Amino acid sequence: MKNMITRFKIFAFAWVAAFLIVGLSSCTKNDTSLNIPDLFPRSGDSTSAEFQKAQGMVHHLRSEITKHTDELKNYIELAQLYIQEARVSGRHHDYFPIADGILAEIFRRSPDNFEANVLASGMMMTKHDFTDAKKTIEKAIAKNPYNSGAYGVLCDANVELGNYDEAVKAVDKMMNARPDLRSYARASYLRELHGDRNGAIEAMKMAADAGASGEENREWALYNLGNIFLNWGKLDTAEFIYKGILEERPNYAYAMSGLAMISAARKNYGEAVEWLVQAAHVLPEHIFVEQLADIYQAMGQTESAHEMEQKAISAFMLHEKDGWNVDREYALFCLNHNINIPEATKRAESQYKIRPSNIDAADTYAWALYKSGSAANAVPVIEQALQMKSINSNLHYHAGMIYAKADNSEKAISELKSALNENLAVIAQSDAQSELLKLEGKTAELK
Repeated sequence: MKNMITRFKIFAFAWVAAFLIVGLSSCTKNDTSLNIPDLFPRSGDSTSAEFQKAQGMVHHLRSEITKHTDELKNYIELAQLYIQEARVSGRHHDYFPIADGILAEIFRRSPDNFEANVLASGMMMTKHDFTDAKKTIEKAIAKNPYNSGAYGVLCDANVELGNYDEAVKAVDKMMNARPDLRSYARASYLRELHGDRNGAIEAMKMAADAGASGEENREWALYNLGNIFLNWGKLDTAEFIYKGILEERPNYAYAMSGLAMISAARKNYGEAVEWLVQAAHVLPEHIFVEQLADIYQAMGQTESAHEMEQKAISAFMLHEKDGWNVDREYALFCLNHNINIPEATKRAESQYKIRPSNIDAADTYAWALYKSGSAANAVPVIEQALQMKSINSNLHYHAGMIYAKADNSEKAISELKSALNENLAVIAQSDAQSELLKLEGKTAELK
């Protein structure tokens, strides 16, 4: 279930990065030389009222900072605006350096500024610096234990580090502080992680209902609601949700991606490609390239699949250049496409050692061991990932293939059936079906 991995993490690739120099060294208390640029045009959305409002806020805050250089709330709002624009536009490589520069100026003046630490920890999460994000947000919460957003970051950090009980406690505190879209969405994810699909659906519906029609955060919640049904194999329901998103917010790239996955599940690969190409045109999001590579591989179009694989690897390298940790994501992509296996295994092992309790890290490392010919060593690692009872078809697929290679046919059949009963990723379906038929044939012979 690849989109579960990205539920709290949004990756972006930008083919042209406009790096801005932020002049901080000459800043004084009564003067600022911050470079505060206009927003970059959004693909197909630069005339929208939402974008124009955001652009207007940049102009306003730039003016306020010039007039009132000591008023830190203006800097906070400006940094938050650039971070949000990075999320909406996918241009993290452009906007994060600007936001970093603004936060650096705030910290120069007020090292313990609560709002700045919350924003900084959120950016650390996006870059996958989970340990430092947790340390930073815990320091912030110690100064203000009543802020809902801070507990959201703490929840996310604990999830990524595999501290699932602590993540639940953080969401409970978040809900007590402010039950809203963000808290409901996190509650949904944690319920799904613990195998409570109905509870996850209920909470994500509440998240969407808490948002305003057309706003990005509501559509993101609806997209994740659609994903729950998609991964359950309820394609018609998921399709209805994704199309409804596009009625509220035309050109919402993630909804297009969802419709692409619907088309792929129905073997309408050409239609899936069209949706993904359209999504990538609107939003330079890394996951769309990965999905295109998967679909081209399923279609048997090896040349096109190879082209997308190279684009995906280039995007991973761009992230690393900008200080992101993409070891697990890089490893999983390479393992799924049978490329760079030794390096992928090394990266997967590194992440597993850093956060061994995280089920995604354990799953990826187990898959790497399997791909490296060490299925026996993969068994205890994949069993660790299975302990959460997470609703994850790809996890069950990996487990099934590992058990089959380790000569545990009974468990292999059970796990592969679980994977195929869900909406297993298109790239894995044929292998899962073939292995299951082979195992069932052997079992019938023994009887």
